[in-house]
Amino acid sequence: MATPHPGLYKKGRYWQYIIQAHGQRAHGSTRATDLATARKVLEEKRRALIDGQLKRPTRIIAASALISEWLRVNRATFSRGYLSSAECALRLWVMPVIGTLPVTKVTTSQVMELRARMLEAGCSATYANNTMKTLKAIFNFGIRMKYAQEIPFHLPKLKVQKQPRAIVPANRVHEFLEAVNKAARNPHIPVIIRVMFGLGLREAEVLGMRWEWFDPEQRTYVVGKAKGKEARVIPVPDWVWSAIHGMPKPVLSEWVFPAEDGKPHRSQFTKKALQKVCGELGVDTQPRC
Repeated sequence: MATPHPGLYKKGRYWQYIIQAHGQRAHGSTRATDLATARKVLEEKRRALIDGQLKRPTRIIAASALISEWLRVNRATFSRGYLSSAECALRLWVMPVIGTLPVTKVTTSQVMELRARMLEAGCSATYANNTMKTLKAIFNFGIRMKYAQEIPFHLPKLKVQKQPRAIVPANRVHEFLEAVNKAARNPHIPVIIRVMFGLGLREAEVLGMRWEWFDPEQRTYVVGKAKGKEARVIPVPDWVWSAIHGMPKPVLSEWVFPAEDGKPHRSQFTKKALQKVCGELGVDTQPRC
């Protein structure tokens, strides 16, 4: 039975194309959601294949080789924490399932299988989603390197049940802050957490604090970069003001909390200290790794 739209088929939102000419075959996404546009893209791809502009991957490599090359190329770009986490996930879960396969032969069912193995072993849905995100980044790298024409697998993200946040009772705030002082390895962490408490700011807003946004006369702070993109003026309590301006400042910087490279600390800078303290005080609602 002939297909209603020769050379085209729907996958998800987009129309996909498959063409053959002069013994060559090409396939991929038209990136079009409507049939008329997809047909135009199909004809363009067909002409390009006939003219020799569409080429098959010049080199067939195994998924393990692609992963190794991606890690080597990005070793100086990504943070050590991300690379360490990515290498661990790739070694434990990805390589045993698809490592020996050519990159063009990896299928959606195989990637679903490795994700299922992760979940059956007790990995969280968030960890599985992050591993899939890393795998997609690797195959996008493979496309740029001409090892593949498209990502050979397609699967939606797992839905993640949000966990309730830890709540510190008002009568235990002093105890909590004292525990933070003992748990924090970086002297910025106790001050950052006090600012979050005293000014009601998110961690990202505190990490992005600038000295120029303080008003010493009015004892106020202007949140110049907030989630809602609105600038707002906040009175700074004396105990928060003293904590901020009492910090040692070994390096002159526009940032209130600069890291060793002079830039603001990375996201979730206070996470480990907060998890440790919440666990010790019995207010930890987050799953422990």
